[in-house]
Amino acid sequence: MNEIPYEIVRSNRKTLALTVDSEAKLVVRAPIQLGEDVIRDFIKKKARWITDKQRHVSDYATKQSAFVLEDGENVLYLGKSYAVLRKAVQEVTIEGNFLFVPEDMMLEGFAEWMKAQGDRVIRERVDYYSNLMGVKYASVKMSEAKRRWGSCGAGNTLNFAWRLVMCPQSVIDYVVVHELSHVTYKDHSAKFWIRVATVMPSYKEAQDWLRLNRKLMEVI
Repeated sequence: MNEIPYEIVRSNRKTLALTVDSEAKLVVRAPIQLGEDVIRDFIKKKARWITDKQRHVSDYATKQSAFVLEDGENVLYLGKSYAVLRKAVQEVTIEGNFLFVPEDMMLEGFAEWMKAQGDRVIRERVDYYSNLMGVKYASVKMSEAKRRWGSCGAGNTLNFAWRLVMCPQSVIDYVVVHELSHVTYKDHSAKFWIRVATVMPSYKEAQDWLRLNRKLMEVI
């Protein structure tokens, strides 16, 4: 069997962890002093899991092609897939499993609609969780970012990629909680993650979803 290529990220952690990113690359998170021979042995033992995971990610990525505003095209909205149909409507309308768009709407106009929905949904979740967590922030803005789902500036300004609106609400909530936690903790220290876990115990599921679906940032 050929050796599986990997990238090592070392930190003060105590255990080994394997992740497959959105590009199907293997990332090994390891303790600072752990020898590479131990790491390679661990990878060999997990070879089947790794190759299955990489195959799954690669197959999924091929489905995340650039979105075209045409009848029958599928688009994710709040984590659910809708079939697009052009219809004599004045504005984008959702009915059942269909997303109706005006007959003359261009892709740019549809992206603006998605951005507006993202702005509305994300602001609602920020209000909810800031009250729940007792956190005060300076402002909330939507961004065109294609590398980061969210960020918290030095002045506690919150920025979110409007493309988050394609994600399930639980995933949106995780990104919101993550950035609100940065208002108190500016790094990714143990205290930061304890804060996140206190509000959202299942946050790792959201992290996995974002890792697998990172290609969504390039779809629209």
